Amino acid sequence: MSGDTELRVLVNPQGIDADIGVVFLTRCFGTRWTEAMYRWYLQRSFGGETPDRLMLMDGERVVAGCGLAYRLLRTPDGTVHRVSVVVAACTVPGERGRGCYAHVLQAAVDRSALRDCTALLGFVTADNATGRGLRRLGATAVPSAYIASHDVSRVPGTVTLRLCSANVADGWPAQASARLRSPPLQAGFHYPDVSAWRSQMVDRPHPVQSLRVGTTCRALIECVGDTDRLQWLDGDERERAAAIRAIAARAHRRRRHFFMYSTRPGDVAVARRLGLVATPGYLMALAPQTRHEPTVRHWATMSWHVQSGDRM
Repeated sequence: MSGDTELRVLVNPQGIDADIGVVFLTRCFGTRWTEAMYRWYLQRSFGGETPDRLMLMDGERVVAGCGLAYRLLRTPDGTVHRVSVVVAACTVPGERGRGCYAHVLQAAVDRSALRDCTALLGFVTADNATGRGLRRLGATAVPSAYIASHDVSRVPGTVTLRLCSANVADGWPAQASARLRSPPLQAGFHYPDVSAWRSQMVDRPHPVQSLRVGTTCRALIECVGDTDRLQWLDGDERERAAAIRAIAARAHRRRRHFFMYSTRPGDVAVARRLGLVATPGYLMALAPQTRHEPTVRHWATMSWHVQSGDRM
C-alpha cells in the first residue's frame, strides 16, 4: 500500500462501476453477491434518495469503501429524524489492518453532516471492527441481538399457533406503526408511505414469504440460501413469543436455518428458552454534527423496536 498521502475518498465515483460492483463486494466479504443484492443494498432509492457510495482510493486502486443509505427514524416524542446507515462497509483482503476503514468511516461522518443527518447508524455485533471505530468516535450504543438456530436443531416445546400464507395488505405497516406509538412508547424506523415500507420489507433481493401467525400476528420471511430470515413481525404482544416459536419450528420442519435481529430484550429471553443462539450486538448511533450530540446520546435510554428487515 502506498503512503497515506495518496489515499483519497471519492464520493459516487463515475466510470469505475466494474471496479466497485459485485466482483469487488464478493472479494471483500468472501460471500457471493448478486446483481439483485447490489442494486437493492447500494442503488435502491428510499424517499426519492439513492444511497451514496464512498470509495477509498490508493492511487488508481480501490482499496475500501461503503455505502450510505438515507432513512427516517421516529423517536417516542414523535420527532422524525433523518439518518444515514452504513451499508456494505468493506476493505480489500490484502489491505486490512492498515487503517483503511478509519478513512472511510470519517468520510461517512463528514458526508452525513453535509446531508444534515441527525445520526449515522451502524448495525454491528459486539466484536465488530466497525462498532469499535464508531465507539472511538463517541457513538451511542443501543443493545441488540442476532438470533439464529444452531444448525437445524428442533425447537423445544409445543407450537400453539397456526401459520398460513397471507397476502400482504396495505394496512399492515400502519397497524405496526400504531403499536410503536402506544404505551410503552418505542423508537423505530419510520416509513412515510406504504410504498416505502414495501420497498424495504417486501420487495427484497431474495424471495419473501408472507404469513399470518395465530389470530393477530403477521410475518415476512426472506428465504436467503438455506436460511429463513424473519425480517418483520407484528402482532399483539401476548402472541409474539409463540409466533417466534412457530416460525422457528417451521424452519426446522423445512430443514432450514432460522435468523432474526431484534433490539427487544424480551426477544432475547424467548430465543434462549427456544435453544436459539443470541449473539450480542449494537445499533450504533453517531451524531455527525455537534448540535445533534445531546439528542443522540439520549437514544441510549429509549426503548427500541428495530427488526431484521429495518436494517439494510
